[in-house]
Amino acid sequence: MSVAEPGEPARRRRHRRVVALSEVDRRRLAAGEIDDPVEALHDRDAEPHAADEPGTAEGANDARLLRDVPPHWGRR
Repeated sequence: MSVAEPGEPARRRRHRRVVALSEVDRRRLAAGEIDDPVEALHDRDAEPHAADEPGTAEGANDARLLRDVPPHWGRR
C-alpha cells in the first residue's frame, strides 16, 4: 500500500465482487442451458410475494395497527 504525499488525496483500493459458478452451473453453461453466467445467479430467485406489498386495512385491528406505527418505523 502506498502512502499519499502531503496535500494529495489518499488512494482507495478498488474492491471487486467475486462470484464463482458451481460445477452444476458450469455444466449448464457449457451445455447451452444458460447463455450468460449471470443467469445462473438469478434463475432461481423467488418471485415477489403478495405479502411483501403494503397491505390495506381490512379489519378494525388492522387499521389500528397501521395507524399506530412507532415513529422510528416511518409512515407507509
